[in-house]
Amino acid sequence: MLNTQFKHNETDDCHGNTLTLHDCIAEKVTFCDGILRFYLPNGFWITPEHDENNLDKTVRTDAAVVDFLISDSDEISVDMFKKSLFNKTMVESWEINDLIDAINKGDFSLEFVYQYRANFEQLWQCVIHTKKELYYMECQLHLPEAQATFRWNNLRPDQEW
Repeated sequence: MLNTQFKHNETDDCHGNTLTLHDCIAEKVTFCDGILRFYLPNGFWITPEHDENNLDKTVRTDAAVVDFLISDSDEISVDMFKKSLFNKTMVESWEINDLIDAINKGDFSLEFVYQYRANFEQLWQCVIHTKKELYYMECQLHLPEAQATFRWNNLRPDQEW
């Protein structure tokens, strides 16, 4: 089951833009019972406007997860942007399970960069880092009708933005 105990469990619309995944890296992903879960060993960012942050600065959490509740997994799209030998950008569409497998095998990690939202639809600009080489790819992750829940235990005052 996906539900691990965390002290804090909040949807992304509870506090406006006080929780962010910008520059956060997922090294493991699961998809079960309509929940796409990204494991963030170095946590995510919480701004000082958040009720649980009394540090007057944006800081990271400890190890955390973010769950995206997905109503229709067939609508998830993953687009990988690769450079050809002639420096042309090529788009390769992946199934979500291909991305999950590549991350969980340790071939890749996924870094969240920018988020675009409309209603419950989310589009993430990401960077895929490879473990074997100094190589990365840009990626777009489209999560339709997705609601995020951020789960964490503690803030890390030593890890400020």
